[in-house]
Amino acid sequence: MRRGREILLYIVIIVAVIFRYAADGGDGPRRPAPDLPRVDEAPILVPDDSPLPGNDGRGVTVELDREVKSGVGTAFAVDGEGTFITARHVVDGCGKVYLVRGPRQLEPVVSAVSETSRDFAVLRARGLKPDYVSLSRTSPKRGDDGYMMGFPQGKAADVRATVIGTTEMRSVGRYSMREPVLAWVERERRPTFGGSLGGISGGPVFDAEGYVVGTVVAGAPRRGRVYTTHPRVFADAGFLRDMNRGDAGHALRGGVTRDDFDGKGKALRAGRTIAQVYCEAG
Repeated sequence: MRRGREILLYIVIIVAVIFRYAADGGDGPRRPAPDLPRVDEAPILVPDDSPLPGNDGRGVTVELDREVKSGVGTAFAVDGEGTFITARHVVDGCGKVYLVRGPRQLEPVVSAVSETSRDFAVLRARGLKPDYVSLSRTSPKRGDDGYMMGFPQGKAADVRATVIGTTEMRSVGRYSMREPVLAWVERERRPTFGGSLGGISGGPVFDAEGYVVGTVVAGAPRRGRVYTTHPRVFADAGFLRDMNRGDAGHALRGGVTRDDFDGKGKALRAGRTIAQVYCEAG
């Protein structure tokens, strides 16, 4: 009985840490602290009837903390065997990694393998094998909408954004790398919330046909920008091989629209296809 109480207490402490770090408004190690907006700051959302901003092409630099800190992110299932994709900075250097499968329920990740040239990581979990989604190597075009789903600030929410163009992201700090990314402008958040998108890193971005065309890796709320991996990373990591797109049967049925993207996100989270990630610092 005493052992059972100790295990329950340990789980409660971990879950409390999840919400503590998520509420800080950060995005794991990807955000330089001086630039973090307060949680209650209104995001910069560009109305649909406003001109799409130009793509300056100058690139974006993000800083990682020198030391690994406990934090949260988002992951999503890509097969029926417990394989999930997330962002490298969510799990890099963690002592332990968990997927949150329910209130006070954590699923240990048995392996977390990060790409060395991309903000991209693959997780394997034995006990969590939900339905999965289809990937695409086809890049959305400027002006196309995308739908980002996950756990910003540790809470379930979804974001609609529009592609500006391709740029380069430079990561500096604990590790250094350069990679091509897609730049997006934020249009809408459901439900409405202010501040950072911290906690949605690693989450999928769907195109209108219901295929995943990238993962969220960085954001600049004060500029209304979000950055995602280029979709060719899925092929480079061996998930698509000779295909342009994955199994059509696992694309979101009926695609995704401006009217229903939050409903699609809610369903994917309820089925654990999209799961919250917890990094416990070593």
